[in-house]
Amino acid sequence: MHRLLQRQIKRFVGAGGGVPGELAGLLDAVSATYKQADTDRAMIERSLELASQEMLEQNRVLAEELKVRRAAESQLAYLANYDTVTGLVNLNLFGDRLKQTLAHAERHAQRVAVVVLGLDRFKLVNDSLGRDSGNDLLRIMAGRLAGGVRSGDTVAALGGDEFALILPGLEACAPGHMPPVGGQDCFEVNLLDIVQRLLKAVAKPATLHGQELQATCCIGVSVYPRDGEQAEGLLRHAAAAMTSAKRIGCGSVEFYTPDLSANISEKLAMQGQLRLALARGEFVLHYQPQVDLRSGRVVGLEALIRWQHPDNGLVPPVRFIALAEETGLIVPIGAWVMRTAGEQGKAWRQAGYERLRIAVNVSARQFAQADLVESVAAVLAETGLDPDCLEIELTESMVMTDIERSIDVLHRLKALGVQLSIDDFGTGYSSLSYLRRFPIDALKIDQSFVRDVGNPDDAAIVKAIISMAHSLGIRVIAEGVETEVQCDFLRLNMCDEVQGFLFSKGLDQRALTALLEEGRRLPAHLLHPVKRRRTLLLVDDEPNIVSALKRLLRRDDCLIFTADSALAGLAVLERQEVDVVISDQRMPGMTGIEFLRIAKERFPNTIRIVLSGYTELTSVIAAVNEGAVYQFLTKPWDDEQLRAHIEDAFQRKELVDENRRLQQEMHINNQELAKVNRQLRLR
Repeated sequence: MHRLLQRQIKRFVGAGGGVPGELAGLLDAVSATYKQADTDRAMIERSLELASQEMLEQNRVLAEELKVRRAAESQLAYLANYDTVTGLVNLNLFGDRLKQTLAHAERHAQRVAVVVLGLDRFKLVNDSLGRDSGNDLLRIMAGRLAGGVRSGDTVAALGGDEFALILPGLEACAPGHMPPVGGQDCFEVNLLDIVQRLLKAVAKPATLHGQELQATCCIGVSVYPRDGEQAEGLLRHAAAAMTSAKRIGCGSVEFYTPDLSANISEKLAMQGQLRLALARGEFVLHYQPQVDLRSGRVVGLEALIRWQHPDNGLVPPVRFIALAEETGLIVPIGAWVMRTAGEQGKAWRQAGYERLRIAVNVSARQFAQADLVESVAAVLAETGLDPDCLEIELTESMVMTDIERSIDVLHRLKALGVQLSIDDFGTGYSSLSYLRRFPIDALKIDQSFVRDVGNPDDAAIVKAIISMAHSLGIRVIAEGVETEVQCDFLRLNMCDEVQGFLFSKGLDQRALTALLEEGRRLPAHLLHPVKRRRTLLLVDDEPNIVSALKRLLRRDDCLIFTADSALAGLAVLERQEVDVVISDQRMPGMTGIEFLRIAKERFPNTIRIVLSGYTELTSVIAAVNEGAVYQFLTKPWDDEQLRAHIEDAFQRKELVDENRRLQQEMHINNQELAKVNRQLRLR
């Protein structure tokens, strides 16, 4: 275009005459303007091309992530019924199969044996050879047990060193065998034969990492219908028999008898002591903080009961909760916990501390009470605690016992305004398909998965739980977080909160108050990254230039740092995270291009621009080609054009950052959207 204009001007002034000086200058200026326009257009087209390529790459990454997520969720659904170490069925599927087997046995008037088998001294293997060797031993034993029974039998892994078996169809006599023999019928003969085979299978030497090991086991047996008619009772009785066999010694076998579950006199004594403990006020609460991974602040507490026994000191709940549940004392004890936690939560609020959510565990027997909702409402009324500051923790097994009743009770609790969470999530109950129907606010990932996030299977489960929960708008809390490695894994996978010894153990009221007063937080490197304000560094040795640029950019929402030399600019970059750097070219001690080359090497994520009144084309072109300089702009500048160039630089920086932020932001946005959808659906 500018050449055409030049020819027309020459034709205008005459073929033989020259172009007047003023007109020639005008022609040169017009020509330069068109050249600059061509250059700007090329740069814009290149920027658009790069942005398009980056968006295509982002779409590819999203598609790949969706594929991985679906695979992880599919794996989680599978692992809900199978043990991750041995591949055997887990407690969930074992319970279903046992119920089906008992129903068949009832119709045909048959007996069924339930066997619980525990390896002896397994902890010694883990401690001396390591967890991997322990898992290898479990896999070996799982294969032997599965190979030592009949095709219709079920072998399950209960967790730890324990296995369980269902042995139906033992009534038939072997050919030539006429019962009774030695006072035993065919069922008993066949059962003893299988038990002996199991003992021998376990006792065969096993080689672990070059070391030969000979294991033994103890076995407990219960028989339907003699020892019980319900699946849970039969399994519990077989486990009690196995525990009794352990007391006898390695390699022992015990059959259940009515007084075998535990030492009856000891149970009765503790039962009486429990009743007195409640009346005498011997129970105390400790509180374990739950920490938000965005802010690092304590946002919740779990109330943990302890028994201050007058003779035995502080007794942990594992010693008495099961007995309290069995005897029904858990109902008044649970009511005391909820009321005491509510009173303390209200007291902390009145003392000026931030609103804290207090989680209280509700037992299966409490959940089964017809007046549960009314009792929770009464606690809220009596204590004055805000309803959304009380969180009711339930277990998967509890809500899965009676699905329809659970849905009704949970909705009624939710109507009070309290929060609801599922504790120990992922431990084997197949509630995945029902989560959408439960008005749950939070899932707590069981510490058994958190403990070993370095294991690919456990890591996949944790990722799938977080992804699935967020897709439903459900908050995720990880229990048992003890190391920074575990916390960092959870942070990177967008877990919402953590609870565990990494931050704090359970504390009594006085110690927890001191922690709140201190304002303790998780360190910043363990928190989710947050979107920052844009940051700009201006480097120029002329104060008037720096002042003019700051005035120009004050309308823009960016944080501006300044430096009067290249060395001062590098010092700022060491201290602050900077998005865009604008530097003068001619400065004492170091040129702008030299400064930006160093900045590129040490701070490669910055976008670097030269703004100078001096043009040294050779060095500028070299710096642009090697990536040290993104743009070269000249002084004096047009205000709006300069602001546009700076905006373009910020946008480029944000495109570069986008891929790193994309996954995390997608999780957050999906979670919020799903939460809104869930609230609308549950109304």
